[in-house]
Amino acid sequence: MTNNSSIKDPLEDIDPIMEQAFSMDAQDSNRVEAQPASVSAPNVSNIQFPKLSPIEGSSALEQDIFSSIPVNVSVELGRSNVSLKEVYELSEGSIIELERLVGEPLDLVVNGQIIAQGEVVAIDNNYGLRVTNILSSEK
Repeated sequence: MTNNSSIKDPLEDIDPIMEQAFSMDAQDSNRVEAQPASVSAPNVSNIQFPKLSPIEGSSALEQDIFSSIPVNVSVELGRSNVSLKEVYELSEGSIIELERLVGEPLDLVVNGQIIAQGEVVAIDNNYGLRVTNILSSEK
């Protein structure tokens, strides 16, 4: 059996140092409050930027530059919240009720953002969307 009084705590010498570093006694608090009164907030003024004009030889962005940038476009018929259990139980012939009424316009979604609404049309053997409303962005 070992004698507990002979075991020395390795943190015993560090504790008083840490306690002193993180404690604020009355003497330290007086030192913090005794800042010179001459220190004031910096003077901030408004900056006026000059109006920029096009540089000779440079051209503005043309609309053609955007013609080769691919974006994902989709038409959203509707949405529904279902549990994972309901997804697991889906089988051929299952019906998922959507949160959109019959006759409501469908959403045109570009890169995840709804930009317009419209109605379904048939073009030859393909579906299409006739845009009936462009949504304005809220600023």
